[in-house]
Amino acid sequence: MQVAGTRILITGASSGIGEALSKLMAKHGARVILVSENQTELQRVTRDIAATGGDAVSVTLDLTSSDRAGAIARLEAEHGPIDVLINNAGMGLGAAVTETKDKDLRLVFELNFFASFDLARQALQQMRSRQRGVIVNVTSAAARLGSPGISVYSATKGAVHAFSQALRIEAAASGIQVCECLPISVQTKFFANARGSKYTPGGVVITPERVAFTIYRAISRNQVPCEILPFRPIRLAFVLDACLPGVLPSLAIAAQNRRIRAEARDHNA
Repeated sequence: MQVAGTRILITGASSGIGEALSKLMAKHGARVILVSENQTELQRVTRDIAATGGDAVSVTLDLTSSDRAGAIARLEAEHGPIDVLINNAGMGLGAAVTETKDKDLRLVFELNFFASFDLARQALQQMRSRQRGVIVNVTSAAARLGSPGISVYSATKGAVHAFSQALRIEAAASGIQVCECLPISVQTKFFANARGSKYTPGGVVITPERVAFTIYRAISRNQVPCEILPFRPIRLAFVLDACLPGVLPSLAIAAQNRRIRAEARDHNA
């Protein structure tokens, strides 16, 4: 798809990956429709894009509220047909399973899964009549490799992963392409803003601009790939887990036990 001249709707556009995506797509000639509940930051991103000659409109919308109903049809009526939907909005939750509060569990699922499902469903209904369009669901490597301490977040992204696989097949009959982006930890305020206890990602951390570029490159192709991996080495972990499903959990448990023993020694010292 030629990005220039398209209309691209990006959720979670006020910061992080969404902000980087918005600026990059606008730079390449797309008209970007930016959605977030953070009006102040959303307007800042819109001004930044306008200052560089880009075409952007901001839409303040709480995707966990009833205002989400019919949003795609309303936006198309005001701004024209949407060619690409990028479901990027999301929130984290740092909590052990036994410490997870019901209200947090339901809120994170509402934004991370139900909002993505609902907007994709709405977009599919609109795009079907045109027999074209692209839907990108931004999930996480945690969708395939659940992580301790962020079990709810991992579960929401795992749900979007399975949904994306099913939607890809259903949508193909209408000429609509669906892909999923699975980044590893990204250098944003995401973890600082997460609900619950503080979660500090370990290992490699990539930039939001890197994620944005891989998505841009993917949707610029005539045939959008099924999966986008901004950090390609993670595929080795996916393959290992698929072929030998007990290996990675065993390594994680061993690392956890070492950490517990080290903390106990420090406490007794």
